Amino acid sequence: MEKLKIYLSARISADAHQWNDTVCNSLDESRIEVFKPQEHNPYNLDHRGFQNDVYEKDLKAMQESNIGLLLPPYGRDCAWEVGWFSNSDKLIVVYVENDTEWLRDWMIKGGIDRVITPYEWLFELLKKDPIVSEKSQLIESRSKLSDALLEIYREGRKVENG
Repeated sequence: MEKLKIYLSARISADAHQWNDTVCNSLDESRIEVFKPQEHNPYNLDHRGFQNDVYEKDLKAMQESNIGLLLPPYGRDCAWEVGWFSNSDKLIVVYVENDTEWLRDWMIKGGIDRVITPYEWLFELLKKDPIVSEKSQLIESRSKLSDALLEIYREGRKVENG
């Protein structure tokens, strides 16, 4: 298999770049390629100044991706991206370390396929949530995220809410 193509669904504001880069830089670049919208979206402009080609470039990257990766805290437009992935044959995975605010977004939780965390306390919290309990996965550390994403992609199945 060629590199796994991941579409990063995350906030694009300047204050989010460090977190996005931290997670993406932990991925094995010999096996994974990440499209980060923050690298071309004009995050320093008012949204009313965005040109349609920004949307088209992101959509094309989503279509060409193998899997989506959502990083809380995410931006409002990420909800649309989750919906798009949810209605496609492509999986969307959440990676979370400390943020629990997103757990109030029941439509996001319903639309995602997996939640990965390296923290036992957060995994236990996720297991108590009726929407994500069966979608949750504990990994040893962030350095194991590449392996987890590749395994999820190979399995290639969406988890049904139950």
